[in-house]
Amino acid sequence: MTKFKLELSRIKPNDKIALGAAHIAAMTGNAAYPQPTRVPTDAQVQTAQDDLVAAEAAVDAAEIAWKQKIQLRDQKEELWDTVITARANNCEAVTPNDLAALQSTGFPLRSAGAPIGALPAPGDLRALPTDNEGVMELRCDTVKGASSYEWECKLHDNIAAPWTAIKSSTTAKILVPALTPGALYAFRVRAIGSAGPGAWSDEASGRAP
Repeated sequence: MTKFKLELSRIKPNDKIALGAAHIAAMTGNAAYPQPTRVPTDAQVQTAQDDLVAAEAAVDAAEIAWKQKIQLRDQKEELWDTVITARANNCEAVTPNDLAALQSTGFPLRSAGAPIGALPAPGDLRALPTDNEGVMELRCDTVKGASSYEWECKLHDNIAAPWTAIKSSTTAKILVPALTPGALYAFRVRAIGSAGPGAWSDEASGRAP
């Protein structure tokens, strides 16, 4: 088994160049390895070293030029965006409600969009304890088309207890404060959209910390 730990496949060209330079320096005047015994020859090693140095320098130069070209492209793209947006705004200002004229510009038109009906019940409702006493975190899957969510709770063990509104939110998660520590609660949520409230979710239960 070789005593050297080269692992050349794991190191980058710059590291190989440094390794080669260190080896060449170490072999200069090294009496343990007389010139006739060296394979490949010093000249071959030096040529390989010089070729890799030159190739790496060429790559570095190409990368710099490439980055400059990308930067220039990005600047031109930003200017193009500004010009085309201004042209589109101008066309719409001239013929704001003439769909045929607007379509003739070659710019894509927004679709009217299909109306969203009653929303489905949110899925995967979870009631999670927090590090704060009497505070639970509720979260559920987002519902497409929902503009807000309504959350309710009640004591879990009291079947006859009415549901009590917690709050409305625009996101699919909330914090519920002021719960009785140690009490087991049931929670539910529904999404609100343009057609009104959707179906209630399945209940989720959790014990207030």
